[in-house]
Amino acid sequence: MALHILLVEDTEDLGENIRDILKMEGYHVRWERNGLAGMDAFSQERPDLIISDIVMPNLNGLDLIRKIRLAEGDNNIPIIILSAKATPEDQQKGMDAGATAYLKKPCKSAELTDTVRELLNPENKKL
Repeated sequence: MALHILLVEDTEDLGENIRDILKMEGYHVRWERNGLAGMDAFSQERPDLIISDIVMPNLNGLDLIRKIRLAEGDNNIPIIILSAKATPEDQQKGMDAGATAYLKKPCKSAELTDTVRELLNPENKKL
């Protein structure tokens, strides 16, 4: 069974590209275009991993991550922030909000797929 990834990205071209890359890697991808829709998708079907932008309409990525972490309770779902906001301060805010990894846009497809693979590896999961 394919692992389920929730992608929350408001930029059409980038979202399509990421979705296609992950599908070619064998993942099932649900793509939402804003933070509110991302939260609804998370509530309907708990994904194995989440990839989120920060700057989005309706609910920004940091608030989305905080809400997911509150709803989830145990913080086991890996969350990757993929954002052009990549100063050390931005990265720290993302990690403080509950992100597991932070990738800077633009990012190479290999960097994204390697990070996804690493975070979904059962040997890397918390006991």
